[in-house]
Amino acid sequence: MFNPHPQVQYLPLDGQAACVVIDDALLAPERLPAFAQAYREDFQAAPPAVFPGLQLRMPEEFTALLHDVFRDHARRALGARRVLRSASRLSLLTSPMAALAPAHWIPRRERTFAPEQCIAVAELFLFHDATLGGTHFFAPRVSAQALEQLEHDADALSPDAFSQRHAIAAGFPHASNANFAHVRTVPARWNRLLIHDGATFHAPAIADPTRLATDPRHGRLTLQAVLMCSRNRVAW
Repeated sequence: MFNPHPQVQYLPLDGQAACVVIDDALLAPERLPAFAQAYREDFQAAPPAVFPGLQLRMPEEFTALLHDVFRDHARRALGARRVLRSASRLSLLTSPMAALAPAHWIPRRERTFAPEQCIAVAELFLFHDATLGGTHFFAPRVSAQALEQLEHDADALSPDAFSQRHAIAAGFPHASNANFAHVRTVPARWNRLLIHDGATFHAPAIADPTRLATDPRHGRLTLQAVLMCSRNRVAW
């Protein structure tokens, strides 16, 4: 299913690990949107703090196909050794700004507290309309302690309380502010796969939330995967 000879770029993220951009990732990319449409009724609303929209868990057999892509094109760039476990889902981003949980008002990261492990995040764009948005990347401007407090409050406080405490309005992150500097935006492109270190702060690049849709044929449909990996014991 995945193209053995895709177009690959390695984009630096302001001194952080690179974002691996893989174009022409699938040999028959139209099959996944068709699958999403056929199983449209099986999509479930994700917990608001986890993902702002609908999702459909993919079979483990499919997720395992990503391991080869990761090994061939991203493992070295991200300093990973091997995939320990993984999961993937088809996702439809649907929540309007007013319905966003505070956790999505700020850039997000995937964290592991085991120093010998790292997390890789993969996102495959499955829509033709690039204006539905790619992915923003950010770098923190505040201390680690301030980041911990910000993330804790985003999960623990009500939207009004979070907004009042941190002077952050509801909406998808899109520009530099007091807490984060915008580093790069990777535009969306049909059949483009991004793989990056989950510890890098990121957010969907949503310019017009009113255009988000629940129909897989017209919405911001992506394949999202998380791969827990062991780290290299020594540098390559």
